[in-house]
Amino acid sequence: MVQEGMSQNRDSSCMSKLLPCMNYLNGAKGDPPQSCCNPLKEVIRKMPECLCQMVSIKGSKAAEQAGIDVNDAQMLPAKCGQPVNYMGCLKGASNSAGNSMGITISMTVLLAVASLISFQFL
Repeated sequence: MVQEGMSQNRDSSCMSKLLPCMNYLNGAKGDPPQSCCNPLKEVIRKMPECLCQMVSIKGSKAAEQAGIDVNDAQMLPAKCGQPVNYMGCLKGASNSAGNSMGITISMTVLLAVASLISFQFL
């Protein structure tokens, strides 16, 4: 029970760090600002499990409902200059080619931001 609360606090911390990326993902043009990239890099380095937890059908639907530009979200880690190995997120996932091809770190970032939006409206 205590562990669950700690996990939720850590997830909230991860998501709150990504709030500065919202303007960029909602249609801003050009390069993402450092106020987005720096926290994103920190989350990727220090809390990769947080991003992995957000790869879910629920998160995907939240992203769609939030109207996030999927293309911008997919390019965000690269535009911030942070390479990511997302293969660890696939642990326990189906081995089908369709599922493996559909999950990328960019989608993880997209889902993280969508989860942020969901928390804001709760």
